[in-house]
Amino acid sequence: MDVSNAIACAALKEGMSDLYQKIDKYLYEMRMIELEGYLYGMNRQKIDEEKAYDIIIDAHDSEWNPVTNVWKARLADPEFPCFKSSRVEKNESIANAFCRRAVDLNIEGMAEAGDQYACVCLGWMYDLTIEGMGIDLNKYARLCFGEMYEYGRGVRRNDSTAVKWYRKAAEQGHADAQYSLGHMYENGRGVDKNKSAAVEWYRKAAEQGFADGQYYIGIIYCGGLGVHESISTALQWYRKAAEQGHAEAQFHLGYLYHHGIRVDKNYSTASDWYHKAMEQGHADAQLYLVELTKKRKRT
Repeated sequence: MDVSNAIACAALKEGMSDLYQKIDKYLYEMRMIELEGYLYGMNRQKIDEEKAYDIIIDAHDSEWNPVTNVWKARLADPEFPCFKSSRVEKNESIANAFCRRAVDLNIEGMAEAGDQYACVCLGWMYDLTIEGMGIDLNKYARLCFGEMYEYGRGVRRNDSTAVKWYRKAAEQGHADAQYSLGHMYENGRGVDKNKSAAVEWYRKAAEQGFADGQYYIGIIYCGGLGVHESISTALQWYRKAAEQGHAEAQFHLGYLYHHGIRVDKNYSTASDWYHKAMEQGHADAQLYLVELTKKRKRT
């Protein structure tokens, strides 16, 4: 093979390698978008935690795998009981092994290159600030550091510092951070208690389709907390969250129709929403559905 042919073959191989990397990165980014949809009800996706965790667990091993390894670590970490899957054992040593694998796959390099998901995962992993590592703090990393300071995960708990990072992420449009900042204002943690500010931030998250935010806006209007009480508005927001699979919102809708609280009683509608919540393991929904069923048989 002459020199020119060798150069051409090398260029072709390099071009194909770049193409495969671009495809791999595209598939990874699509997977992360799908993951956020199933976890948080973003992108008009119905919440389904099992599907979200299946995406994480089934992710193939590649240069983009550090992020999913950290998610696997969260599923295995006993300190995160809200993240759980029957396919991953809660075990600290297993969680540590996933984290070590993420390090081996150069998650720090991914974060330094600007990958938003790698940045937030590093925040979960390390007991130091990303600023100290010279990594750009994008909105996802800022959300993470808010969580670290709010819950004292790897740092001493400091509510005002948590608010600082939540605000930086929230102002860039991150729905989870907006919701968290609303929670801080509602409870006066790190800031003066301010119901109006809480409603504003909850609403920003809700308007992006964040189901927890929609549910909390429903609670706020149902109870007149910092706003004029409006059951009709509460129902609208409960319904938005419920239709995305939010079990608490489904239960609240069932309860309102069951007891006729500022709406006409509708046992059929109440039963439907109780049943949806019960299917997700909502214990109170099961109890109230039994009560409602007995009541309907007597009438």
